[in-house]
Amino acid sequence: MSIIRDVTLKIKNYLEGDEIILLIGARQAGKTTILHQIEDILREKKHNYYFLNLEDPDYLSLLNQSPKNLFKIFPLNNIRRVFLLIDEIQYLKNPSNFLKYFYDEYHGKIKIIASGSSAFYLDKKFNDSLAGRKRIFYVFTLSFKEFLRFKGE
Repeated sequence: MSIIRDVTLKIKNYLEGDEIILLIGARQAGKTTILHQIEDILREKKHNYYFLNLEDPDYLSLLNQSPKNLFKIFPLNNIRRVFLLIDEIQYLKNPSNFLKYFYDEYHGKIKIIASGSSAFYLDKKFNDSLAGRKRIFYVFTLSFKEFLRFKGE
């Protein structure tokens, strides 16, 4: 079991909002772990959610063809809001357009929480087209406080 990261607790406060949540950080900083912690929170609150890892070449290929292909992977429940957790979003050819499409077309129906490595690379891909649509959380390795919590001190 992993310790609850401080950034996870911050993100929890924004789950009900409409903005896209982006987790950006270096490799091995814990972004995937944080996504799974958010998944646990959503499960506990009985929210509908899907987890998508874009390291899967089949999913990546399908979504690079068209964002609408997401519905070939996951059905859209018209009754309740769906949370979409996307790991490694930087692998998409145009992640900014992908996110903008879902925000603009499915606002209030799909809430996206995405992670990606290499802040410099992502900053180039996430341009102003997402202005006002996203909230970025930078993920770093464990803080000293988190380390002590992990050690039980």
